[in-house]
Amino acid sequence: MNERHKSDTINTRRLQLTRAAYKVVGQKGYYDFTIRDIAKEAGLSTGLVHYYFKDKEDLLLTLLKEMNFNLKFYLTKALTVLSDPREKLLAFCDQAFDLLDKEKAYFHVLIYFWAQINHNNRIRKANIKLFQSYRDEITLILKEGTAKGLFTVADVKLTSVIIVSLIQGMIIQYVIDNEAFDYREYTGKIKEQILSMVIKDK
Repeated sequence: MNERHKSDTINTRRLQLTRAAYKVVGQKGYYDFTIRDIAKEAGLSTGLVHYYFKDKEDLLLTLLKEMNFNLKFYLTKALTVLSDPREKLLAFCDQAFDLLDKEKAYFHVLIYFWAQINHNNRIRKANIKLFQSYRDEITLILKEGTAKGLFTVADVKLTSVIIVSLIQGMIIQYVIDNEAFDYREYTGKIKEQILSMVIKDK
């Protein structure tokens, strides 16, 4: 087997296993799944899972990276067809809020990672990178809107932090207690609130 073929096989197996992990975590949550569950879902041996991933943490870090890559891909795809920064900001919100339906395992994994940041530097760095990417994307939209005279934003960094907090905070509250409020109704209200923060007064 040549090196390129070997590399392709490894990447294919890892992708197969992370997809299996996504499905299993979505069904069982983090604490109730095992490596055996992943192997069964992927149709592979537990030994092969351990060959590609050192442990559950290694597998979930890879899973989180893959999900974040997919989210970035779809967000970029949604934004490239839009020219109005206001529409881009709403599209960002929609992509984030729709995660609850599209990527059900995402928040199970994410909440577990948040619980580990004080004990695991690797997970801490992954979280830092994740939230930085959210703020960076919003910052680009805010700067574009300001340059076009559509937004009035005195402090772009602070505003990006507030927007991420509004979106993530509401999602987490709903994940914890999905009877606390009407999710779709409140996502609309949060989007209105975000726009009111940045729209230039006429």
